[in-house]
Amino acid sequence: MKLPGDLSVFKLLDARLDMLGTRQKSVAQNVANANTPGYVPSDVDMTDFQRKLKHVNDSAVRGVGLATTDDQHIQGKPVSDSGLRTMKMPDSEVTMDGNAVVVEEQMLRINQIRTDFDTAISLYQKGLSLIRMASRAPN
Repeated sequence: MKLPGDLSVFKLLDARLDMLGTRQKSVAQNVANANTPGYVPSDVDMTDFQRKLKHVNDSAVRGVGLATTDDQHIQGKPVSDSGLRTMKMPDSEVTMDGNAVVVEEQMLRINQIRTDFDTAISLYQKGLSLIRMASRAPN
């Protein structure tokens, strides 16, 4: 049973949003290279994402704060890439010049990514509203 103060759901949603951002970038690259001879589209390696989810609560993965050399410096956490790998994933057809991008399949992926983004953001907002409601003084 999770403690009421456990906010691991936000960590999981953050990891999901990172993955979706990386996936969106790869789809954008695929569409941009739809006419490049020999180009093979890529997508996020989902086994890599599953491995990241397993370690999301691990204290070793939380990151290291920035060093401060003056009392007036702001403590913070460095912004880093999601760390997810992408792998070559050819679509269903390959043209005569070797290009394996099918724009229609990429558009289906981007629609799925959009739906997943909307769902994750909605869950994030619901979680925040529950925290706000719980922190209010009773009437």
